Amino acid sequence: MARLLLAAPVLLAAVALAPADDPKGEKVAFEAYTDHFEKNDAGLKGDESFLLIGDRKGFDKLFGAGVVMGGMQKFVPKDAFDTKVALAVVHRGDAPWKYEVQGVTAAGGTVTVRYAAKKGEAGGAKFASPLIVTVPKAGVKKAVFVENGKEVGTAELK
Repeated sequence: MARLLLAAPVLLAAVALAPADDPKGEKVAFEAYTDHFEKNDAGLKGDESFLLIGDRKGFDKLFGAGVVMGGMQKFVPKDAFDTKVALAVVHRGDAPWKYEVQGVTAAGGTVTVRYAAKKGEAGGAKFASPLIVTVPKAGVKKAVFVENGKEVGTAELK
């Protein structure tokens, strides 16, 4: 009985520390990109957008490459859409956003991207901060976006 009482706090701590939203599906190889910008004429509206893009033409309509001097930017390669799709989230408002991808999984045609997002300090300008993640194209029909542990959006391949 004493052993059971001693083990109870350890078991409770393990349950409390376990993530409530374990990733479903199998891990997927991915590449993340944050050096693109949303084009002024992209037509996206609202405080945020969640996208699943299957071809280069659609991607180029929405995003441009943010080239700066002396930087080592990482852009989606020109041939990426031969074998991949892009999942994108864009936050808009009075502050830039920073992202960190925590993992990507796939199950039954649905890809789930889990990431941390942090809003920066507000300024006088308007910002559109995209996170773009490419994954293998095979069988992907839908994307689910999980931001800071909470499902915040979905997108379907068109």
